Amino acid sequence: LESLKQWDGFHATLLKKKIEWQDGNVIPSKEPGLGVELNEAVCDAHPYTGKDLHLQMMQTPLMP
Repeated sequence: LESLKQWDGFHATLLKKKIEWQDGNVIPSKEPGLGVELNEAVCDAHPYTGKDLHLQMMQTPLMP
């Protein structure tokens, strides 16, 4: 799974239900579809207004 670190802090608020981690692994959701639902109010309140990619790629994988 490729992710924004561990989807904690601000990134966790983007989802209605936090992604669960256990022993460095993501626990798959039992919800339908992809199992995630965006918190649209948070997304609307924090639009990305830049013109460049706002993520920085890491040279080594993050191991929780």
